[in-house]
Amino acid sequence: MKNREDKGAASYITFLIKFLQRVRSRINKINSIMEGKYSPALLAFAVTVLASLTTILILFLPNYLGVANDGSTDEVMRSAGIYYMEKDPEQNYGDYFNKTYTEVASGTEVHGKVLNSQLIFFKAAKALDHLFTRDSIFDIRFLGLIYFLLYLPALYLIVRQTCERVKSFSEGILIAGAGLIIFSDVGYVTYFNSFYPEALWFLAMLYCVGAFMSFQNKRSVYKDLAALILILVSGSVLISSRRQCAVMGFILAVTVIRLISVRRSFIWIGGCAAGAFMLSLLSFICILGYPSDFSETSKLHAMTRGVLFCSADPARTLAEFGIDPSYELLADASAYDYLPFVKSGDSSLYHGFMDQYSISDIGVYYLRHPGSLIGMIDVSIKQGMDMRRSNCGNYEKEAGFPEKAKSLFWSGWSSFKELSVPKTAGYLFLLTGSIIFLFYRGYSIRPVKDRRNAVFLDMLFMVLFSLLSQSIVVIVNSGDAEMVQRLFLVGLSIDIMTYCVFAELLHKLGIV
Repeated sequence: MKNREDKGAASYITFLIKFLQRVRSRINKINSIMEGKYSPALLAFAVTVLASLTTILILFLPNYLGVANDGSTDEVMRSAGIYYMEKDPEQNYGDYFNKTYTEVASGTEVHGKVLNSQLIFFKAAKALDHLFTRDSIFDIRFLGLIYFLLYLPALYLIVRQTCERVKSFSEGILIAGAGLIIFSDVGYVTYFNSFYPEALWFLAMLYCVGAFMSFQNKRSVYKDLAALILILVSGSVLISSRRQCAVMGFILAVTVIRLISVRRSFIWIGGCAAGAFMLSLLSFICILGYPSDFSETSKLHAMTRGVLFCSADPARTLAEFGIDPSYELLADASAYDYLPFVKSGDSSLYHGFMDQYSISDIGVYYLRHPGSLIGMIDVSIKQGMDMRRSNCGNYEKEAGFPEKAKSLFWSGWSSFKELSVPKTAGYLFLLTGSIIFLFYRGYSIRPVKDRRNAVFLDMLFMVLFSLLSQSIVVIVNSGDAEMVQRLFLVGLSIDIMTYCVFAELLHKLGIV
């Protein structure tokens, strides 16, 4: 019996070896045919065409898909002069996507006072709508169209620059295919038909990352200047979209300073320094001038769903803040629970509890207790991996789908992340270790002949620190209560890092 099993296992191994040899032979034959014809630009163009087709199906053909409102965008909508058709909140929030709005305010609605980069795109969409319809109804698909037109060059750029790292057709087509699956997923593009800042964050990050990648190859000064300007413009849009993103300007500024090593020219050095200064100054202006993205309820959650949530001894932790230990009953409490233990605006919480700490006190607490911060970052990774808002549907009510229904069309990557990708800080540590291992060779802070690894490593560390900055800002200001709504950039950053690691591993292992 044992001999039969051994023979069966041996024959299976032999079959597998022969099969892999045949596959390898076919791959070599394809690469031989395509030798001298491999074109990252052509592959990126093909990906862009396919992504445009799937995005048109998602956004502009029935059933139209978008992301339902949850109320967090009302102020910026009113600032752009866009209002709900229905006055009943139950008709506007959460369950179903609305594609039409009115530009006429009712007597009870007050014009918003928000000023951020989103308004540029909202007002451009309104102007485009007026050009075609000349009525007082705003169709959000015009906003989706603007985002769509900006999305195609961004996708082309990031896929092309990643494919530039390999020279064989078989590797390039797999990398291009991975880019298509990841960055055209329905979880990303449905945000184009919404008022959430996620669409703008998505596009700005793709442009920043793709532009930084493009410095891997030596080229004319004009192309380098164009890439630098693209970084500054897209970075400025990202920084000024929300106050929570303002800190990212300092991270981008450091990476722009690193670009000084690209050219030995006084003008280039001055341009990089001026660009870094501009990004830093814009960050300061947004931090000081923008109102907080977080409310008093967020401050409550920063303690109950953050500091106390990760504390092994809540009573002792409260004592560090000078708060009566009896408030340890509030550990894990959330005002968003179905049957909340505490309610937002409860005046009894202010005297003796919320008046005893500030957001800066919570930040200092995490500095003194890095283990608690790491524990909360672990939670933020899990929440940030879900790029689709769980409480917001994709379909219009007329489509006949259940409340909060999500589209499964072209959702391969978002479904894979939800079901299979590890959602822990350990996965982030693994990605970071892989990045260092794969790109450290030849890294230098000085100008070098082959700067490909240095450019990619700098860019990926920019993405990593952007991820950490967003996690920490949300943790300090609201604990884990608002992570689903605020950590889109965490999930996107992980996707960018995963994509680059996949591409480099595929190349290094030489399995195709």
